[in-house]
Amino acid sequence: MSSLNLVEQSKRSAAFAAVDKHVGPTVRVLGVGSGSTVVYAAERLVELKRLNKLHPELLCVPTSFQSKQLIIDAGLRASDLDDLPELDPGSFASIDVTIDGADEVDAELNAIKGGGGAHLREKLVAAASKKLVLIADYRKDSEVLGEKWDKGVPVEVSPLAWSTIKRQLERFVPKSRVQGMTAEAVAAFEYNHPIAVLRQAVRKAGPVVTDNGNFILDVSMGKIYDPLAVEQLLKMVPGVIEVGIFSNMATEAWFGNEDGSITCRFPRSEMKKQD
Repeated sequence: MSSLNLVEQSKRSAAFAAVDKHVGPTVRVLGVGSGSTVVYAAERLVELKRLNKLHPELLCVPTSFQSKQLIIDAGLRASDLDDLPELDPGSFASIDVTIDGADEVDAELNAIKGGGGAHLREKLVAAASKKLVLIADYRKDSEVLGEKWDKGVPVEVSPLAWSTIKRQLERFVPKSRVQGMTAEAVAAFEYNHPIAVLRQAVRKAGPVVTDNGNFILDVSMGKIYDPLAVEQLLKMVPGVIEVGIFSNMATEAWFGNEDGSITCRFPRSEMKKQD
């Protein structure tokens, strides 16, 4: 078996393990993410449904056109986020757990997402979930964000002023912070200035248009040392709709390894507390 096939098999195994651990008969509402790894999660959901191991009235909340089709093809019920009530009185959460992919995950389980252009809906669903569980392969497991993912942070922006937004984003420096935050002595990112590129479509002329009718700027910054500060900084620019940095959101990540095995990781800081 080739190494590529081993990686795909390990991604599949990681997705199956994540679903088996977190999606049982008591889960009433499930967030379904986007990307290649989530296809394997949907495959496992089909098997569990056939075995009557899912809640009989399970609702699945898609994060993209792709994941909605996966839900429909699996014979599961899709629901819009706004149609869901709160799970518990006084709780913001309306989803038991969301399982999603990632473009890169750091030691604290901060993630870069949006390579597929769905990060706005992915973040909305993740923020409304009690738990966010990520699945990916070993090539996306990093010490810090930007270490392996070199395509930049996806930033969804209004088409009305994408060029103006691009210029504003490129004016930031590593020690820039959101107004009102205490200035830090350390750099939040590696490059002297970000480099923002309008994402172009592959099989059509012109830019990528998201499911929401917006454009995407891929903002390269090198290594990201403070994901939360960078996320807040990028999002403060008028016309930025959502940023593909998911800070302090994931509780668990499953990785398919090069040799076909799988690894489950938790935020490093949480592991230190347990020690």
